[in-house]
Amino acid sequence: MPSLERTGCGEFGSRSADSLFECRKCYPAVPIQTTNYQRVLEHNGAHILFDGSLTVADQPCGLCLRPFLICRFFFLKRSGTAAARQIDWTTSTCLSPLKFQMAAAMKSSDNSPCTNHLIECPLQCSIVVWTYTLAGHYKFFHKLKSVTNIPVVYLVAELELERMQTVWNDRQIYSTARKMKKKKPQAALAISDAHRSLMAFR
Repeated sequence: MPSLERTGCGEFGSRSADSLFECRKCYPAVPIQTTNYQRVLEHNGAHILFDGSLTVADQPCGLCLRPFLICRFFFLKRSGTAAARQIDWTTSTCLSPLKFQMAAAMKSSDNSPCTNHLIECPLQCSIVVWTYTLAGHYKFFHKLKSVTNIPVVYLVAELELERMQTVWNDRQIYSTARKMKKKKPQAALAISDAHRSLMAFR
């Protein structure tokens, strides 16, 4: 598996120590512990949700934040549930590949709030997309002006959004074991209603 040192217009830059890589999207650069894939998905997910410098049309990659046209993903041709799907790294084009468990990435918890993961487009266009950028895919690939009549719109719980906002606000504070205050589950919000830059149809 290639390392995250491979760079381009994406997020990860030089390697520091103890499997840490610096996020080039952050200033000052933020070290990311790449041995814990949840930290990578979480940090990048916070960029996707709250970084106004990213555009809806780019549909950033959840592993490196490069645009969709650079980072394309394909699943291995196996039957099973969405949680059991595995990335085919021989055909996928992400320049910063990182193995992760899809089932674990789909679950939000106190210490790992991000649920951004890969799914096949519900409109059966055969494209694999990140759930945090699904609304952008609908808008720019399928040319939809609204998701009102779409049968599948990925939902992000309000509690997850609050926790991810904390991740974004505290991104300059590096901690290998961050703990978040527990709250009662809250109603889910459509991504298209929850985020001002990437998730919304405008």
